[in-house]
Amino acid sequence: MPPDVPVRRGWLVLGLLLLAVQGIANGAGVRQEPGSPHETDELRAKRQQFQALELMPARASAWVFQAGATPRIVWRDAEEARRLGADMNFQVRWFDRDLREASEPDAGGRWMASLEGTSPNGSPFRRSLTFFVLPEKMEGTFVPDLTVKLPKFPGPDAPPAWREHQAEFDRVAKELLVHGLVDCEKGSILMAGIFESTEAGRPKWLTEWTTVVSDERQLALKLKLAGLLDRVQPLRPPRHREVNASVLRDGPAAEAGVPEDAMARIDAFCEEWNRATGVPFVTLVARRGVIITHRGFGVTATGQPVGEDHRCWIASLSKTVTAILFLQFIDQGLIRLDDRLGSVFPDYSPFGEFVPTFRQCLNHSGGLSGHAGFGGMHNPHLENIVLNGIDANRPGTKIEYCGLGFELVAKAMELVSGKPAARIYSEHLFEPLGFGDVFVGNASSDIELTARELAVLGQWMLNEGSYGQLEFVSPEIFAEMLPRPMDLPAAFIPQGLGLHAVFHRKPGAPADSHAPADLLFGPNTAGHGSFSGCVLVIDPDQDLVIVQARAEFKPEDGDWHTRFFQTVAEANGPAAPSR
Repeated sequence: MPPDVPVRRGWLVLGLLLLAVQGIANGAGVRQEPGSPHETDELRAKRQQFQALELMPARASAWVFQAGATPRIVWRDAEEARRLGADMNFQVRWFDRDLREASEPDAGGRWMASLEGTSPNGSPFRRSLTFFVLPEKMEGTFVPDLTVKLPKFPGPDAPPAWREHQAEFDRVAKELLVHGLVDCEKGSILMAGIFESTEAGRPKWLTEWTTVVSDERQLALKLKLAGLLDRVQPLRPPRHREVNASVLRDGPAAEAGVPEDAMARIDAFCEEWNRATGVPFVTLVARRGVIITHRGFGVTATGQPVGEDHRCWIASLSKTVTAILFLQFIDQGLIRLDDRLGSVFPDYSPFGEFVPTFRQCLNHSGGLSGHAGFGGMHNPHLENIVLNGIDANRPGTKIEYCGLGFELVAKAMELVSGKPAARIYSEHLFEPLGFGDVFVGNASSDIELTARELAVLGQWMLNEGSYGQLEFVSPEIFAEMLPRPMDLPAAFIPQGLGLHAVFHRKPGAPADSHAPADLLFGPNTAGHGSFSGCVLVIDPDQDLVIVQARAEFKPEDGDWHTRFFQTVAEANGPAAPSR
């Protein structure tokens, strides 16, 4: 589906569930080169079943344990693992937080289990898990209050019989929390991170969260075991320009080149839209760097007016952010866009034609499917899980909208720079642009930004890779991001890197027309949408940025969405000629 059309998150969840249970194939596999599409689909289904297998401690609640009680690590579904040809005798090596190896954990604190073997397709099998060993003595410890209340569950509209169980629901929630801390890896990661944490005198930034600290330790171990420590190349800061590029700023309508009533017309429409659907949002429209309007409309679930600095889950717009960040690696010669992933991931090299290029990962032609599965960029060996099914991959044969390629790009950035992905986003994009602490859950669909922050990225693109005094990439490298036609099945619109062509049509124009005379904006307009309804559109011909940040998109928002762009186009006057 064209990603510029927002879809309700419920349909996404349903789609992911269907993907999780599709296609059951029999028999264990070995590396092969299938011929027909049917054979390829059958092999892919088999490989996906292997990739979905989970590893776990053999006994319950063993992610947190005492020294001397080292758990045995096993396949959760051993029978299925054997059927698919999984390595049942993989090697397990133990490392502490300082990467000291021991035959088994012998001291309290963070421990990482590194697993190595062979996958059914003949590729190396690599996984790494985090455990927490209880110290013999924990100075200054306290017992945290794990009381859990569920005031919104089962909810005021629930049947009376459900609401009569409120006290029981609350007690079970507490039991589930305690159980979860010791019986899942997220719990051991949290406890290890808290054990190592020092006081900062302020709320911790994302880069200090226990998840990111775990990513950093796992990456250090990965680099050590792969012998790649001497290949780490730091990403340099943005360059300083002699002449500043445009930045978003307040200014008169005349400076923006729009009619005096442009703001009033856009705001009036947004107010009407919010009253009709009840969904709050923030809109920002800017031209020539001058903000025409920047306002919040509606109230939050708690009844508070939505402020201009309201941060929203931007869902698939995260792909655009990841592509913008990745261009810096291309610009500095650390990664080449048209190289296959094997140029960064050594294990990929023997699999040649099955392996996509970085460009294919970012323009949905890499043969991959899914979004942030297998833990996304937070999985220490995500690229290895993909490798274990790479022989069913056919890059460059069709367009299939997916996020897995973006997660792989994030893992490549980690391996090259020696930093966990969350730190790369923060230190090399968000902080230089003045965003501050930004949440990044994964590379393809889980970043939170304000409307202004999205608009800054839009202006960055209009400036061809610069913002203010900083040049992040050269105009020549930025041009690689722009949409271009692709002669592939399902290539309905030109695709770029985390970006695609946008064709908003005038009322009455043919539904599939790309003719400039039928379009609301210039023929070079590009952008991306999201499942949450957030939108970022740039029109280089008019030097125009259009942003909407919102948390939800209802079916009835569809017509309003179409009319919104019509209103913006009409309010800004006739489109400028293509440049």
